[in-house]
Amino acid sequence: MEVFKWIAVIVAVVMIAEVWKYKIKNSNQQAATNKELDDIREHLNKIGDLEQRVQTLEKIVTDPKENLKREINSL
Repeated sequence: MEVFKWIAVIVAVVMIAEVWKYKIKNSNQQAATNKELDDIREHLNKIGDLEQRVQTLEKIVTDPKENLKREINSL
C-alpha cells in the first residue's frame, strides 16, 4: 500500500510542475504580446502625427496667398 501512496505523490508533483511550467510560458507570451501592442500603438500615434503634418503642408502649398508670396520673393 505504501508504494501506491508514493506513486500518487510523484504523479501529483509532476502534474503540478507541468501546470506551473505552462503558466510561466503563457505569462511570458502575454508580456511579449503586450509589448508588441504598445509598439503598434506608438507607431500608429507617429503615423497620425505625420498625417497631420502632411495635411498642413498641403494646405500651405495649395494656398493661393502662399503662391503669390513665392512668386514675389522669386522676383
